[in-house]
Amino acid sequence: MKQLAEALMQCKSFKERQERLSESLDHLSFNYPDLYTMLFKDMKKRELDSNNSSKITKWINNQSSKSFVKLHEALMLVKNNNIMAKEGYMYNLRHMLNQTIANGTNIEIVVKICNLIEKSPNLTIIHENLKHLINQVNQLNNSRERHMPTETLTGNFWPNYFRPPHVDPFQPFNIRPAQQPSTSVWPNILQPTNLNSAPGLPHFRMECFGYNHLEMFAKTKMMASTLEDPQSLENLTILDQEMDGAVAKWLHYLKLHKYQWFFNSLSYLEIEFIDEDNIDDFIAKVNKNSITRGAQKKICLSTKTLRDRSQKLNNLLLALDLEVTPNELCEFMSYMRDILHYPIPNKNCVVGDQLQQDLVLVMEKLLNQLLEKLGKIRSLAAQSLLGMSINKYLECTLLILGNQTFMKQQIDQTSMFAETLRCRVHRIPRNFN
Repeated sequence: MKQLAEALMQCKSFKERQERLSESLDHLSFNYPDLYTMLFKDMKKRELDSNNSSKITKWINNQSSKSFVKLHEALMLVKNNNIMAKEGYMYNLRHMLNQTIANGTNIEIVVKICNLIEKSPNLTIIHENLKHLINQVNQLNNSRERHMPTETLTGNFWPNYFRPPHVDPFQPFNIRPAQQPSTSVWPNILQPTNLNSAPGLPHFRMECFGYNHLEMFAKTKMMASTLEDPQSLENLTILDQEMDGAVAKWLHYLKLHKYQWFFNSLSYLEIEFIDEDNIDDFIAKVNKNSITRGAQKKICLSTKTLRDRSQKLNNLLLALDLEVTPNELCEFMSYMRDILHYPIPNKNCVVGDQLQQDLVLVMEKLLNQLLEKLGKIRSLAAQSLLGMSINKYLECTLLILGNQTFMKQQIDQTSMFAETLRCRVHRIPRNFN
């Protein structure tokens, strides 16, 4: 396995590496079928274990170098939508990072785990919540290396489990950009990385949306006066409205990001009212490139979802006051998880925050439905309808906590909802397999 890993690391491209790996697996399956079957079964078992946070807790409590190896592997194999397992990892990782910061134990291994969290897109949620601790560990490691003798640095201080490869396996694929310098964040595990804002004003995240927050304050009065002038609205774009970052994330979610140029030339209101009857007029207005018919249809369906959002939320509020079946609850959760990826207009687009209030109110009613159903069961299975609903609910809370348009009070409410649900789930026997 070591020789295979070293050979694969010498490949110059992902395609070459994939071909080399495929050839090796074909050779193993054909010439050593028993070993291939054993390898496959063991990898399958490891994947199942990696999505069972109770197993990770046992490994962490067993203070050995191999427990860190298992944690490192589990972080690579955990499923992206297994929020309950990721919550368990965050608790254990927070304890591990705090311990390393306090006394410097296992720093080389912990740094490697931190590097994995920073570079893996599947671990973005964990990275956002533990970024301040990861930065402290990296600073501690840098300080330690500066004060180490040169001959010590050139020696082999890595355990055999974590011998660093000659090539960074993530580098050729540009999975994640270089991390920004350390910034202060809220210590709460569910609290997103925010800039402090004055009471009653939205909070903003520079790293997510990429705009200059200093320019934002300079533009606030200008935008307020612009909204009062109907004629000037014709020339507004989402760039002027500081909505380009939110729209960009939405387009990536829809896999329509190649048409960012089209949306950047329109205002939020224009985007919201795109339909099959007028999309050609909007394309002609932009007067640049072209959009395929398939993409046009997808854009129109998505903007209709955007237009219908307020009415759909009102219907959802009424439905949640009635008896809801597990199937219906799971469908409601799926809708909420989807709609929270859609852009929420900021103060430059609309007056007030009624949409945010409705979203938080729906989350409160969904929580009540979950708690009611949890009170009627003796054990919780991750793959049950209720288990999937809980996973989706926790995903929704993280989407709200990471959205710049929600007020601090709404963020605090959502954090409380998530904490209430997690505490209730932790008191019930669980099966994550």
